[in-house]
Amino acid sequence: MTTPKMEDPGFVDRRRAPSTVAQATMKKLLLFFALFASPALAQAPQNFGTVNGSVVIATGNTFQTVLAANNKRRSLTIVNNNASDSCWITFGSFGGTTITAGNATKGRSILLLAGGSFTRYYPYIPSDEIEATCVTTSDTLYVDLQ
Repeated sequence: MTTPKMEDPGFVDRRRAPSTVAQATMKKLLLFFALFASPALAQAPQNFGTVNGSVVIATGNTFQTVLAANNKRRSLTIVNNNASDSCWITFGSFGGTTITAGNATKGRSILLLAGGSFTRYYPYIPSDEIEATCVTTSDTLYVDLQ
């Protein structure tokens, strides 16, 4: 039996095989790091200021505008601050007519029982003018807007 030589067809130099495997492994690692170790291109978080306020009902059982129309809202919370009185909020349109303080009715409004709240988050926030009333003059609503 003769010893194979490099010139022979099909000759495999086993001394070089480990370095070829190491090179292939190194290429895979470099590809992995190039794909997964790159910085994320996500948007930076934005800080939207929160506006907290209180609305005092001027005349009980009479709707008044508590928030003007605004299409930039990110969140909205309205809380009935009263211990025993109910309040109502309304917005949008009914029968093709935009709801205003002059044409709002309790029957087409959202009832907020004492201590109850209405909360919405983007993108499900009304951009319309928001009207409200409570049973008694000087009742209050807490309004949190972002």
